[in-house]
Amino acid sequence: MKGVVKRLYNQFLRERLPRKVAVYNGVPVRNVRLLDQTDEFPAYEGPLLRGIRDQVAPGDDVVIVGGGLGVSSVVAAHQCGTSGSVVAFEGGRERAERARETLELNRVDDVVTIRHGIVGSNIDVQGTTGGATTVPVTDLPDCDVLVLDCEGAELDILEDSVDARAIVVETHGFLDAPEPQVRDLIEARGYEVVDRGVEAEELGVYVLTAVVGDATV
Repeated sequence: MKGVVKRLYNQFLRERLPRKVAVYNGVPVRNVRLLDQTDEFPAYEGPLLRGIRDQVAPGDDVVIVGGGLGVSSVVAAHQCGTSGSVVAFEGGRERAERARETLELNRVDDVVTIRHGIVGSNIDVQGTTGGATTVPVTDLPDCDVLVLDCEGAELDILEDSVDARAIVVETHGFLDAPEPQVRDLIEARGYEVVDRGVEAEELGVYVLTAVVGDATV
């Protein structure tokens, strides 16, 4: 019976309800619906956020490709502080709007800029992309830390992206961007992988954190 009620709720009622604040790995986001039972997601994007927390230092400039709900941008902003900056690109229109809302909720909108744009290939951008600008990889701003959570476009971006002290990249084997190929490309550019996290092993989703030279924080 509970399964039937849940299906009916998800199919007919859920999207009509107002959103409420939930906590995603320590970051408040107005994303779940009023009657949703779960509003704590402590493991959300765990390996990716660990890489950001490990590598971003006060005063750093951070570029994020794949801004999502804004959680990674908030974490990066907390790490770099007001002396640093974060620029996040998000191709999905609704996601970009949600990310801006998350920045305001967490009071870091003075540190982070959200750009509604698609960097590299549009392989698996969530939602509608109406109004998104096309951003050549070579137009990415210079940065200290580059974060790629771009659903299969990571190979294209890594081939032409700016040089950074550290790269945190989520691989997507199910989208033809497997971990070994991403790792080979990173290492060919002179980076050393210092951490490997498992996000969804069955889909080939891993997070590699890599640094160049003596760049560990």
